Amino acid sequence: MIWRRGNYSENTVETILGQIKYGRYFDGEMNWYAGVTANVVQSLSAHGFTKEEIYGRKKDLMCWDIPKENALKCKKEVISLYNMQSDGESDFLSEKYPNLFIYFFEVTPKRKLHIDTSKFTAVKALPEEPIWVTEKARDGGVKREMYDFSANGVKELLLHFREVFLNGTLNALIIQHTNGEEMWFNFGEGCCRISYDAHTSQEGGYASWRNGTKARKPVKFFEGEYPSYMVCTDVEQYMTALSYFLEKGRKPGKRQNVQWAWINEDKFPMNK
Repeated sequence: MIWRRGNYSENTVETILGQIKYGRYFDGEMNWYAGVTANVVQSLSAHGFTKEEIYGRKKDLMCWDIPKENALKCKKEVISLYNMQSDGESDFLSEKYPNLFIYFFEVTPKRKLHIDTSKFTAVKALPEEPIWVTEKARDGGVKREMYDFSANGVKELLLHFREVFLNGTLNALIIQHTNGEEMWFNFGEGCCRISYDAHTSQEGGYASWRNGTKARKPVKFFEGEYPSYMVCTDVEQYMTALSYFLEKGRKPGKRQNVQWAWINEDKFPMNK
């Protein structure tokens, strides 16, 4: 999902058309649908999207928040330029808030193009992105879940993550924050490797936590092995890095007495 956040009053018809043209989203041969709604989650759910698809980062679905007076005009312009499908009866309009949401998705057999909006309720703003957590178990199982970014939600996650370190049931843990940045952990017996990726590198590199030593003796993990200087054996240090990332959406640094090394993926693959 491409959420276009910010000051919705600045999302004029010209601005959105310019972003669409610049991103070349609709230049291919895919068939697209255009809709306007006062509750984009309810509308997309009615069209047949799952929660995972709505909050995912694929480019077959996108949404902008836009002032009411611009929404229908923008939809009409986009349809005329890109020959999209649409259904006026499926638009959910409301006067309750000063903004609406214009959305586009790829038309496939599993998408409903006509929906019932009679029980929908208007919302003031786009919902917050969730935190994505992927757990790769030692028995080969993979579980990927979303968590709402709330104080109680984060507290429950931290308790779970501490147990993960102590009980040794996972090969890897990957956390994608609401901003898209990632921190992940590879586990061994009573230890882990902590890595971080802001997705800004053009060279395939990422940051790896360092324990302050230069020791290179290999340490066995449940999958593979890593040099000693990349291994964390202290659950509290592990929790410090993890809780800071959940709170701030970025890795801790010198002010938190945490060291990182720039790692080339060719030398130490991410193993996520």
